[in-house]
Amino acid sequence: MDTLKYQIPNDAKYFSTVRLMLSGILNILNRDIEEIEDIKMAVTESLNICHELTEDDHIDLVFEIEEDKNIKICVSEISEEKLEASEDLSLAKTIIDCLVDESHFDGSKFILSKKL
Repeated sequence: MDTLKYQIPNDAKYFSTVRLMLSGILNILNRDIEEIEDIKMAVTESLNICHELTEDDHIDLVFEIEEDKNIKICVSEISEEKLEASEDLSLAKTIIDCLVDESHFDGSKFILSKKL
C-alpha cells in the first residue's frame, strides 16, 4: 500500500491544491476523467464539512492506495462536538454517498473509499 499525506491551512482557497493532487494520483492509477471528477467532488464536499467543523487551523489528508488500486481518503480533524451539533450535513453527505463506495465519520476523521 502507498500512503500520501498532505496538510493544508483551514482555508477554502487551498482546496484547489487538494483537487490537483488528487487528480494526479488518480491519473497515475489510469482512472477516466468522469471518475476523477466524481472523486474530486466528493473530496471537496468532505473538505467543506471539515472546514466548518474543525477547531484546528489546518486540515490533514491521507490518501491510501491499496494493492488492488482502491483508494481510501481520510480528511481530519473534525470536532466531534461540532459534528453532533450540526444539522446541515445531510446534503453534503448525500452528494458524497452518490460519488464514492463508502463514506463515514470515524471519531474526528471523515473517511471516503472508492473501489477503482
